[in-house]
Formats: sequence, structure tokens, C-alpha cells
Amino acid sequence: MNDNLLIETKEIGNHRIKIYYDAWGQSPITNSDMAARYLFEYNDCYHHILHEECNWKDWFLENRHSLEDALRYMAANVVKQKDIINYYKKGEIDGLRFIYDRHEREWKLQTWEEWLGGWHTRYEIEPFDLKKYDVRPELVECLSKDDLISLIQDCAKDFVIKEWSTTGYSQGDLVKGIAYMSKERYDKMVGDTGKPWKEHADYLIDLEVKEIGMWMWGDVKGYVLEKKVPFTKVYDDDDREDEEDVEWEEVGSCWGFFMETEELIDEVISEYSLKSA
Repeated sequence: MNDNLLIETKEIGNHRIKIYYDAWGQSPITNSDMAARYLFEYNDCYHHILHEECNWKDWFLENRHSLEDALRYMAANVVKQKDIINYYKKGEIDGLRFIYDRHEREWKLQTWEEWLGGWHTRYEIEPFDLKKYDVRPELVECLSKDDLISLIQDCAKDFVIKEWSTTGYSQGDLVKGIAYMSKERYDKMVGDTGKPWKEHADYLIDLEVKEIGMWMWGDVKGYVLEKKVPFTKVYDDDDREDEEDVEWEEVGSCWGFFMETEELIDEVISEYSLKSA
């Protein structure tokens, strides 16, 4: 075992617990059953592509899209068309309006453009087609990341979406992303807890984001449990007396823990029912 990764050693009676950083810790997003789903981009201001170790497969067949792209797909899937339209009509998004042009007999989605000094039509559709077809992708195409999140938060039924971030130990160590969970997924992964499901989902997301941060910044841990084994050194030299000695024999180990050091030590003590001498 690489002692450069050793964090702490603790002796309990005839046992010794050694806590290490897990250099091969895997992403909890893609390698464990987290309650929520997570999206984030590469931590690079020049690239806007979803990270390979997030839930991009929920929305795309190939990973060549940005977080904003994913939010557009999400909004067009989880918000009803009539709710998007009513949201726009209420003026909930600055610089955007959805109006009926009586002269041309069309509904128009317009954005305010400073460079034009006026409203610019981004999408137009006849009333009959608006009722007949699903045009949600077209209706959300012009929205920014923040506007998409607000739309989903305010209008999506039985759906939770939340922004999150995690920071590391060096300047610039910052990752931002979104978490989301449907009521259907909550029921499948958590079940009936008797608590308001959206509040509980929000709480679970905070716990899971802590694990994600530990993985991102190299804080995943593992342990090695050793037992003290006494033995006698017997010498062939008649002039040298035999000596009593001990050595440590590994009796257990496990890796991939998203815990603080003391918490993990307590977990090992409980798991193996260790007692002080």
C-alpha cells in the first residue's frame, strides 16, 4: 500500500485501522444508484460539453452537447406546452414576449434586441398549428440557461431541478451543475417517507452533491484493517536469546467511501465490533 496516500492510523486493542485516499475512486454519479440525476460541463471555460461522468445519456445518444442544450431538451419534455405559453404571456422572462399578430393572424415569439432597438421575431405559428402540434422545442430555443432553469422550476409538475456547485482546494477549483429528479424517480429510489417529497428531494441532493465533490477533489477514502499477531523470534545462535515480537496481518479492507476520516474509522469499528484492550 502506498503510504503517500495514508491519512490516519488508529489502534483499537489488537487491531489497527489505516485510512487512505482512494486514488481510483469512481464517480458516484455513474457508478452508484444516486437518487437524483446530475449534469455538469468540463471545468474549462473554452469547452461547453457535458462531462463524461454525468447523466448525459438521459437526453442524448452522443456526448457532444452543452448543459444549456440539455436544459432545452429537459424543458421541452417536462413542461407542458400550454404552461410554457402562459408563462411567456405573463411576462415572466425579461426581454421576451409571446403575442398574437391580428394583421398576420399568427402567434409570434419575440425577443428584445438592443442592436435593433426593438422586438425581433424568433418564431411564428398559426393558431391552428399551435393547438395541433408539439412545438415546445421551438418555443424554448431562444432561452438562456438561467431562463430555462426558472421555467422548469416554475412550471414543471412533479419535477425538482436545482443548481449546485462544489469547490476544491486550489484557486479555480470550481464546478457548477444542475441536479434533477422526477416524482416517478423519487418513488422508485426513495419510496414513501411520509415527508413532502420535493423538500426531501432537495435535502437528498445536498447530501449527494457532497459525495460528488469528494470524488471530484480526490477525497474518496478506503481502509485497511490489520490485526496484531505475536510471534517468537528463534535464533540458531545459542548465545542469543529468543525474542517476543509482533507483526501486523491484514484482515480486511474496503474502498470507495465518501466519508470524513473519523466517520469512516467509526464505521470500521462498528463493522468489526472492535474494542479497546
